[in-house]
Amino acid sequence: MGDASKWVLSGAVAIMGLIGLFVAARGGQSVPYWGGLGFFLFSVLYVFYQIKLAFDEAEHRKHSHH
Repeated sequence: MGDASKWVLSGAVAIMGLIGLFVAARGGQSVPYWGGLGFFLFSVLYVFYQIKLAFDEAEHRKHSHH
């Protein structure tokens, strides 16, 4: 997966996570509430994981040039 596609996918997941928060806010104590919160949590974890992978890749490139 290219760098640009990683950015686009992560951005799309982040936007869907925000939509999940809006769904949870209007869902009461039912399935939309927990589903929205769950999807928001998934999106936050996914974006942080992508950030970790980007830093790991940059660190690997930095050390492989020496």
